[in-house]
Amino acid sequence: MSEGYADSGHIVSVEFDPKVKVYWWLGAMLVQASTVIGLFVVPFWLILGLAVHQKQFEGLSCSLTDRSLNIRTGWLFKKQQNIPLDKLTDVSIHEGPILNAFGVVRMHFETAGSAPFILTGVKGGPEFRDLVLKQRDSLSSQPAMTVQNSQSDDVLVEIRDLLKDMLETMSNKN
Repeated sequence: MSEGYADSGHIVSVEFDPKVKVYWWLGAMLVQASTVIGLFVVPFWLILGLAVHQKQFEGLSCSLTDRSLNIRTGWLFKKQQNIPLDKLTDVSIHEGPILNAFGVVRMHFETAGSAPFILTGVKGGPEFRDLVLKQRDSLSSQPAMTVQNSQSDDVLVEIRDLLKDMLETMSNKN
């Protein structure tokens, strides 16, 4: 497979902890056990749940490039999201007693104006967060690259000439 535009400038790929599959499975079991209809699904989920979450785990990937964070999730319903680092406002790590019991962290990637994207089970979450924020900050500290083409130069020259004509006209009237 050839490298796509979104994948160019690859820096690092994330590893996910396989323990997240059991975390997902137990979470689904809790939800099912808390509903009347879900109680009928629990026996099937005991048998099929881990296989479903294995497929979900296999479809999970995240990589950091020099300008974006590329996240792919899903098995049946796949989702790919490319988050430009210059639009990233925060990367937070959420832990709790159940997550800690599994040794798993949940990361929230927040951008202005959209819901956070959540990744659960990232190995080395704090280190990855620091790397993402460092890359984001290095982008913002670089001077903005300005693309000057002949068309924008022509517009500036035309504005300059118009201003000269206006000044000349005004000085002739005085």
